[in-house]
Amino acid sequence: MNFKIVSSNNELKQKAIHIFTILNMKEAIHIQDVDFWLIDVKTIDKEAIESYKNRQASAFLLFVVNDDEDIETILKNNFPNYINASFSNKELKSWYRFYKNTKKIRFISLNENTSINLDKNELILNDKIYVLTKQEIALLKALISGDFISTKLLKSILKLNSETSVRTIISRLRKKIDCDIFIQKRNYGYRLDIASFKVESKVSNLYIKELEEQNALIQKIVDSSSVNIVTLIHKQLFCVNKSFRDLLGNDIIKELWDETKGDFFQLIKHNSIDKSELKKELFDTKTTSEVEIYNFKTNGYHKFKVQTYFFEKLDKHLMIFS
Repeated sequence: MNFKIVSSNNELKQKAIHIFTILNMKEAIHIQDVDFWLIDVKTIDKEAIESYKNRQASAFLLFVVNDDEDIETILKNNFPNYINASFSNKELKSWYRFYKNTKKIRFISLNENTSINLDKNELILNDKIYVLTKQEIALLKALISGDFISTKLLKSILKLNSETSVRTIISRLRKKIDCDIFIQKRNYGYRLDIASFKVESKVSNLYIKELEEQNALIQKIVDSSSVNIVTLIHKQLFCVNKSFRDLLGNDIIKELWDETKGDFFQLIKHNSIDKSELKKELFDTKTTSEVEIYNFKTNGYHKFKVQTYFFEKLDKHLMIFS
């Protein structure tokens, strides 16, 4: 079982991590893998609390409240589960047991003859039960949000050796399910065709569509900007915008994706030889950092100042190189 903690309170995070470790839980690397969210209400933007509503379909949400105002905020938004910031070990363990005992079986109904039981890894087709492989069920869980996910990221989530293996699993599922539930879009990847089935969690399709439109608009603005921008989601490279690609060279960016799994930091020269130290500085800093990036066109280095912005509710970093 995987957990994720959303909080800027390091003392609270360390306390919770200690308890979750005792319970044999692991911190989720990818957002799709989260079973148990612990969310500090003081950390998140009150106006953006809506973003957590569609996550209730696939995970358990427990909010950490600090005062009466926090309690009012979550109850107004129909989140019933909360714990005080001064929680004891026993109290958090009790919530964990409550989650395990009340965990609902999750079904995806593809059509009147076909459904998937995510908890039992089963495909029910015309009243016959077919057992899905771990990779097949992991793929469906990764795509359950309805968002496009790149083949490269799916390869990483499923711990596969190549993107071809991702396509092989999708092809195998298409044959098993006897209907095409996948939509593929060039440069975006795959998503489940949410128009062709309903998720019994009652996730609003209109809300998902609104998020997709917002993401598409933001991506268009970022990519067309003359500012050099790099975005990272869950600390994994998501986008190098057009102006930066043009400066560094599209071939170099493509090579970066293919050979280093999108490790943008391989291009950066810094005082620290240790790349982990560089990443820590750029991800955690609240000030401007100075770096150099090698340009294969000119055979030299460009000096940049890097300003990092972190959007905690999205677990997204935006870096502007000037």
